[in-house]
Amino acid sequence: MAQSVRLQAAGSEEIDALRANPAGIGTLTGDDHRTYLGPTLNYFLTGEAYPNPTGHPLGAVLDGAEDIDCPSLENGAFAVVPREQVADIAALLAAVDLAAVRTAVEQADFDTLLDEQELYDLELIPVDEAPGVITTEIKQLAAFYERAAQAGLAMAMYTT
Repeated sequence: MAQSVRLQAAGSEEIDALRANPAGIGTLTGDDHRTYLGPTLNYFLTGEAYPNPTGHPLGAVLDGAEDIDCPSLENGAFAVVPREQVADIAALLAAVDLAAVRTAVEQADFDTLLDEQELYDLELIPVDEAPGVITTEIKQLAAFYERAAQAGLAMAMYTT
């Protein structure tokens, strides 16, 4: 089964509570978004499948700005993005040139990306459908961040 990234919009108070009790990550009930294309989206947004959150303005979009240890999760941690940064990310995602992303996907050598960038999630998409799938995923991610920013929410995220 492919890994997915689950993003959960949450109030700053909820994020503070999670810092105190990380096992509560499963109790968040707000708006959420899930993608099976985390590394691929990162790659086409930042140039890296696993970006440093401070190395690119969109580096935290799927991997968060701060890691919080959480032994109850299979990967041992989740990440958060403070509400102020959620608004910044929402604005950056809204400004992504989707036509340029589509062109980059169309011109990408998937075999090389699988080998060199470890974009194993690309195997989930037929090559001819990839440009549309990836740009649609970015649009959905942008809409999710915009809703969270409009509501003044922070973000928690983890890989399952």
